[in-house]
Amino acid sequence: MARRRGISVPTPSRFSLEFGRLLRTVLILVAVLVIVLGGFSAFLTYRVVTTLNDTETVTPLSSFQSNYISLDFTDREGGEHEGWLLMGLKGAPAIILCHGYNSNRSELLALGSLLRQNHFNVYLFNFHGPKVRRFYSDLGLEQANDLLAAIGKVTAQEGVNAHRVGVYGVSTGAYAALVAAEQSPLVKALVADTVFDDPGQMLESQVDQLLGGSSTLFRMLPIEGYRLATIGKKAPPVRERLPKLAGIPKLFISGKDSPLLARSTENLYAEAPPPKRLLVLDHSYATLASGSVRKEYEDQVLSFFLQNLPLRAD
Repeated sequence: MARRRGISVPTPSRFSLEFGRLLRTVLILVAVLVIVLGGFSAFLTYRVVTTLNDTETVTPLSSFQSNYISLDFTDREGGEHEGWLLMGLKGAPAIILCHGYNSNRSELLALGSLLRQNHFNVYLFNFHGPKVRRFYSDLGLEQANDLLAAIGKVTAQEGVNAHRVGVYGVSTGAYAALVAAEQSPLVKALVADTVFDDPGQMLESQVDQLLGGSSTLFRMLPIEGYRLATIGKKAPPVRERLPKLAGIPKLFISGKDSPLLARSTENLYAEAPPPKRLLVLDHSYATLASGSVRKEYEDQVLSFFLQNLPLRAD
């Protein structure tokens, strides 16, 4: 009886075995790298949007001011925002001061006191706090709505001009001020210090600060994380709406200590309709130390409002 030959199975070559091991190793390393980069970028995004400073270093009482009232308002989500209304000349317009990223209303009290001493009504409020129903910052999107609610609350107060307000803001507060000025006909003068037209720019700037330098990769990944965290929220078309600010006096302040946001501020200034003015400084208000430089900054802001928001002009 003839014997059948077995079917021969080719033995993998040494090269193909080594190539397979190398490919698996590379895939594992790539997967680990993706996980590490993804985790680190998620941490950066979380760090930026949850950094909130609620410690108020000064209050009107501690700075020996008596002519003020506590004035809170409710945002559209039902959260309550704490505010101080510094009372100026009866019937004078109000100037609403919007603090910046990782800050609170007390940071602007010195500027507010100077404006009140020159007879403006001045309102300072917190974007965040124990009664606000949000646990992270979307870097300006909801802050703009908060400011619109604040404008409605302040102009309803007795002794405050109901038809004209000025708004001032730093970084995220400046973005809120710019958006509100484009939407509210009550805003008659605007000061925007270190402003941007897309909250993603603010995120990139903070990521650069956390890393101690610019990194395209570590900007890109947190931006995607931010977009996921704010899904369903649409940023208003700030640049497209700039023509709405025609005829409204505007002061743009560009701080060189934040190059990315300085470029954004100067670009917005270039595209904004007149009347407008650009002030380029070494530092924005958020990073100014107390002293003569800060006093000069505050005097510039005061001069702008005195020239462009008359106390009696109705």
